[in-house]
Amino acid sequence: MKSGVFYGVGVGPGDPRLLTLKAVELLKAARVVATPCAAPGQESLALAVAREHLAPGCLVLPLYFPMTKDEKKLEQGWAQALAEVCAHLDRGEDVVFLTLGDPMLYSTCLYLLQRLQKAGYGVKVVPGVPSFCAAAAAAVFPLAAGEERLALLPWPEGAPLSPSLLRAFDSVALLKVASRLDEAIAALQQAGMLEESVLVSNCGSPGEKISRELKKLAGGKEPVPYLSLILARRQKEV
Repeated sequence: MKSGVFYGVGVGPGDPRLLTLKAVELLKAARVVATPCAAPGQESLALAVAREHLAPGCLVLPLYFPMTKDEKKLEQGWAQALAEVCAHLDRGEDVVFLTLGDPMLYSTCLYLLQRLQKAGYGVKVVPGVPSFCAAAAAAVFPLAAGEERLALLPWPEGAPLSPSLLRAFDSVALLKVASRLDEAIAALQQAGMLEESVLVSNCGSPGEKISRELKKLAGGKEPVPYLSLILARRQKEV
């Protein structure tokens, strides 16, 4: 029997209207739709975004990816998710895996896609709107023009955010800043980027918020949602 195909489908940052026509076409025909979850029973935001386009009677397959840095636990989670997906692929069923943003950019989908490719399964990818692009559009914040250099910087726990690194670029997108906002504000201030910066939270969702005065957020004066990022530009000399 011919194996099914694994589709990594990006659903964008949270607004169902940002789904591509290709993604909607796949969803309407899909019989098995897999969604990443951090814990059993947890609602999948990617599924919520795509739910209205699911075919009646399709199987929703929650796959649990533990939120931990323990490599052993991570490998166990990935192996279990891979086994569940392969069970359907081996029966000739295509599997559509939903992921926020774009499947090829910091996506849970990559863990499965690379392993499936190595095992010889067919894989295809449908791009989605990345969060930083959607945030720039929501805030009408130009990311780069002409020959300007743009940096996309995830910020793992324990890693310093160097002002000198920021100065090497004309504009930056800082991801995962919710728990380290004060550090980000201080680094942007030293790099001369704070005055032209914006914090975007829950982009594309009903609770979307755009904050343009980051100094007022320092010191934890307001809670910052987990799905938050900062866009910043270096001030131009006049």
